[in-house]
Amino acid sequence: MVLAVGVLVGCQALPVETPNRSAIPSGSIVPQGADATGPVVELGSGRVSGVGWRYAIYPSGEGWCTQFETIEVATTGCGDLLPAEGSAFGSAGRLGADTGTPGPVEGVVSDDVATVWLVDEETGGRVPAILMPLDDAGLEGSAFIGFTPEGMTITHLQAVKLSGEIVETFELP
Repeated sequence: MVLAVGVLVGCQALPVETPNRSAIPSGSIVPQGADATGPVVELGSGRVSGVGWRYAIYPSGEGWCTQFETIEVATTGCGDLLPAEGSAFGSAGRLGADTGTPGPVEGVVSDDVATVWLVDEETGGRVPAILMPLDDAGLEGSAFIGFTPEGMTITHLQAVKLSGEIVETFELP
């Protein structure tokens, strides 16, 4: 009985290691949504506001899936993600609020889009999203990920051509 108490006390004394939020996830990407029916392609990675992230796409029985990861969490969305003929935006929306990142917004745009702006209509502020071409996945267009700066409320997305022409505006729910 004394031995058991000593073991419990020893376990309680071990330090708990907290994850390094700025570390960019590495290693093989494990699909968190539907099972992959083809290769998982990492489209991009980086660090924003001290949070490391990576973004991937893969085919599944439920359509194409995108996956956003930090050291602490992974979120996946699957379905018909690509833009319809004549549209700039395919899937687009906010990622889960519990990702621990500064307000990520993600989606897919057509290949004629050069910039995606995250827009705060109340203040007129806007920040660019990061575009990641889908070529390595054998698709046309680009995935994008944007991070909402503190103090901004992103209400819309704007897809813009290289000429500066606004192709489409998308209202976030």
